[in-house]
Amino acid sequence: MFVRFYRKSSKYDLELNADLKEIIMGLMLGDLFAEKRNPNSNTRLQFKQSIKNKVYIDHLYSIFKDYCNSEPKVTSSIDQRPGKKDLNISIKFWTQSLPCFNQFRELFYDELGTKFIPYNLDEIITPRSLAYWAMDDGYKSGKGFYFCTESYTLEDNTKLSQILRNRFNLECGIHKHTNGHRLYVFSSSKDILLELIKPYLIKHFYYKFDLN
Repeated sequence: MFVRFYRKSSKYDLELNADLKEIIMGLMLGDLFAEKRNPNSNTRLQFKQSIKNKVYIDHLYSIFKDYCNSEPKVTSSIDQRPGKKDLNISIKFWTQSLPCFNQFRELFYDELGTKFIPYNLDEIITPRSLAYWAMDDGYKSGKGFYFCTESYTLEDNTKLSQILRNRFNLECGIHKHTNGHRLYVFSSSKDILLELIKPYLIKHFYYKFDLN
C-alpha cells in the first residue's frame, strides 16, 4: 500500500472573529474574489486594487496577514479592451486556501462561479461591512454616492436597494450604466451613510465624503 503523507498548514485551523467576518462581508459586495481552485479545495481570497490605493491594500494586509503566506505584490498589464492600450498597475495579495473562508464562497457564488447577493444579507450586513464596501467599490457623484454594482443583476440591485433602505434607512436608486446597473445613494441619505461608516473609514478615502 502507498500512503500519501502531507503536512497540514499551520494556519489550517484559524478562525475568523466577528470584526473580520463583517469586513469580508462588505468586501465581498465589492471587488473581493473568493476562489476555489478545484471543487474539493478550500477557499482563498484575493485582495486587489489599483496601485494608487496601496495604502488601502497595506491596511487590509495588516488585518489579514495571519491568513497569508506572502506580502502584497505589484503587477502590471495592458488594458486589452477595444480602443484601450493603457498600462494598468495593480497591487494585490492572496490568503491561503482555508476552511474559514468557505462560508463566503458559499454565500456569494452559485455553482457556475457567478456572484450574487445572499438571500439573508439583510440579517448579516453591518455598518462596518457597509464602510468596507464603500471604500472598496464606491465613489461620490455630485452630492450622492455610487456603489459599482454592475456585475450584479437588476434583481440583485433591487434587493440591495431594499436592504439599505430597511436596514439603514438609506434611500437609493438604481441607475443604468454601460455594463449594467449601479446602486446610487441619494444626496438626502449621504449624511446618514457617512454617520454609519465614518468610525471605520481610513483617511485615505476621506475624499469620497469631502472630509478633511
